[in-house]
Amino acid sequence: MKRKLTIQAAVWVALAAMAMMSLTTPAGAVQGDKKIRMYDDCEPTTFNAVLGEGTCIGNGHTTFQEFIEELEETQDVHKWRNQPSNMQVNVGRPTLIENRGGEAHTFTPVATFGGGFIPDLNALSGNPVPAPECLNVPGLVFIPAGATEQGPTAGSSELPVGTHLFQCCIHPWMRTIIEVHQPGGQASPATGKAHRH
Repeated sequence: MKRKLTIQAAVWVALAAMAMMSLTTPAGAVQGDKKIRMYDDCEPTTFNAVLGEGTCIGNGHTTFQEFIEELEETQDVHKWRNQPSNMQVNVGRPTLIENRGGEAHTFTPVATFGGGFIPDLNALSGNPVPAPECLNVPGLVFIPAGATEQGPTAGSSELPVGTHLFQCCIHPWMRTIIEVHQPGGQASPATGKAHRH
């Protein structure tokens, strides 16, 4: 039996798309930044027909139906991903978050990977329990399609030495693990559990 996104979930995505316009501002790249890129492949006509005008502003080729079908089959949609999924950063290095997709995404620090704030996408991706950090929707930072945000600097209070987990709170299979090292040293043990689903 095929699962469909509920109207409530569609409204959440539309609200997220609107909210991200007021919560973010583009940031310029700084030489030496470690980049994390967020990708998707939304096809605007079908995504906007289901989720509301402006949800997808990219030039992708994956229709909404294909997106749901792949998610149902694999609990993942390969073209919706963070790259890299694992990275090492030395203390003092800044990070840069680039959204190269057509939809808004979040890059949210979590203690343990889990679901996002859209129950249907959580269920289809095998993440029935939301990460608590993703449930504070008004406090999330949405990165619009095509935008670039300055991320935390390694070694700062936001990204101390150790292992840190980040995920999209809309598409919870989009994940990155960042290991922060002292130059010439090792990262401390993980601050969270890096489960795939």
